[in-house]
Amino acid sequence: MLLQPSCNPLQLVLAQRSVHASLMRAIPVLMLIATCRAICSAEGPFGAWKMNPARSTLSGDAHLKSLIVRVEEHAKGEVFTLERIDGAGRTTTASTILYFDGKPRDFEEPGCSGSQSSRRVDNQTVEILRKCASGEWTRFVRRLAAQPNELILDITEQQSGGRRVERRLVLEKQ
Repeated sequence: MLLQPSCNPLQLVLAQRSVHASLMRAIPVLMLIATCRAICSAEGPFGAWKMNPARSTLSGDAHLKSLIVRVEEHAKGEVFTLERIDGAGRTTTASTILYFDGKPRDFEEPGCSGSQSSRRVDNQTVEILRKCASGEWTRFVRRLAAQPNELILDITEQQSGGRRVERRLVLEKQ
């Protein structure tokens, strides 16, 4: 089958116009979809995240009943809040500002007086390092998981006496 070009130039102009009009109608829809995706992905780690105990590794912390992480925007970085509930039902909440400049800043909480630094490893990963004057330290690595409503929190603790405890917490968006 052989296609023959149209001899009517008006028909060619009108055909292009209808394709152009269809394209112009599709562009706002595509822009709306792109904007919605950008807003949803820009949310990133912000919000409240609850630990899924069935999918988390809790070695060395059998008394942990619940853990909620809240990440909020701050003018100078982020506010990182850990709320933990132990087996006896006691709740402990600790918040800190993450500046993401890698500089050590004074840090104090029960059992640890020392410094804390934070940095962005990449666009999905944050590292927080707390060093106590006693020589103990805790390293948190927070990263967005492949699933959109999951956050991974790897916690490594160097305790006195040289014992090292590692935990991997899988957190789900609340």
